[in-house]
Amino acid sequence: MFVSSTQRERRRAELARRKWRIALQLGVALFAIVGFIASSLGETIRFQMLPALQTESASAALLLDAATDGQRILVAGEQGHILYSDNSGSSWTHAQVPVSLALTAVTFSSANNAWVAAHDGVLLRSTDHGQSWQTNLTGVDIARLSADAAQEKVDRLEAEISQAEPDALENLEWALDDALFALEDASAALDEGVTMPLLDVWFENERIGYALGAYGILLQTGDAGSTWHLISDRLDNPDNYHLYAITRSVSGTLVVAGEAGTILRSRDHGETWDRPASPYQGSFFGTLAAHDGGLLVFGLRGNVFRSTDDGDTWSAVITNDQRTLLGGMTGDDGAIILVGSAGAVLTSSDHGTTFEKVSTSGNSVYSSVTETNDGKLLLVGFGGVSMIDEGDQHE
Repeated sequence: MFVSSTQRERRRAELARRKWRIALQLGVALFAIVGFIASSLGETIRFQMLPALQTESASAALLLDAATDGQRILVAGEQGHILYSDNSGSSWTHAQVPVSLALTAVTFSSANNAWVAAHDGVLLRSTDHGQSWQTNLTGVDIARLSADAAQEKVDRLEAEISQAEPDALENLEWALDDALFALEDASAALDEGVTMPLLDVWFENERIGYALGAYGILLQTGDAGSTWHLISDRLDNPDNYHLYAITRSVSGTLVVAGEAGTILRSRDHGETWDRPASPYQGSFFGTLAAHDGGLLVFGLRGNVFRSTDDGDTWSAVITNDQRTLLGGMTGDDGAIILVGSAGAVLTSSDHGTTFEKVSTSGNSVYSSVTETNDGKLLLVGFGGVSMIDEGDQHE
């Protein structure tokens, strides 16, 4: 079927409005939820790309994630701050960090290797247990991967159009328009790189890992980060909703949680993905695997949902708490802890079937939680590092 120039112009206008709407949503979400920090000092040298400054107040500044490996605890946050502790958080040491970007996620992939996700499409890697860091991936690298993927899609669609039957032609031409827009955007970013934030990084083992973030970006490595592959085109995510977190169930199913109720799933180690029906249309900021094989997704307004069949179906978990949940962990003993806005800390001893509230002082926003070597809960967020010990009581 012939597609007129008027139809094409309407399609272009529609896509432009959609991109603007998504960009606006991203700005609001990052500022309100993960504390997006925007600064610009100078026209030729960006402050964010200079090595992080070491300040005494870093442990009380905005910190967005935390991870534990043995006695080593890592916390990461604004202005490139990465701190480490080997004494259950009693004291902290600054790591050597090559950038001053906002750092959104930190994880260990093995005994000595750790990873940090950051704004501007940057991934950092440490090979000395988090004491010093090197840039592994940049926004320019992601722009190049995006341009290559977009060009491949354009070439494929043009080949299909040349052989298409008339009744399939219109849909293919619409798809080609989308691909051409994507190629144009990716090509425009090749010089300076993408500015989208990466929002999570997770490794299955030392070699196999994933990084994900805004506008539906999903990256995969199978060689410990020597090379990364853009696999966003494998996802059923036509609106490029932001992706916030990834986990893997006991059975090996990968689950990604994101904006606007997005749940994406792979049962074959990331090769193919499907989109199971979502129980909620608000954003999910986290997902966790329970030791009994279950899965949890959680996010806006305190919504928590649990699946016992690797995401085929979901049931609501009643917490009687409407505070937005931003992060969580599954402990070695199977306990699940969720944290979030307005001092929210919820704990579960039955694999996420039920939760109890933990009483906390103040009204802090907690973005992540980890466990110290002496069994305390270490929280990070807008007030920096704080602890919950045995003296804190459930409500």
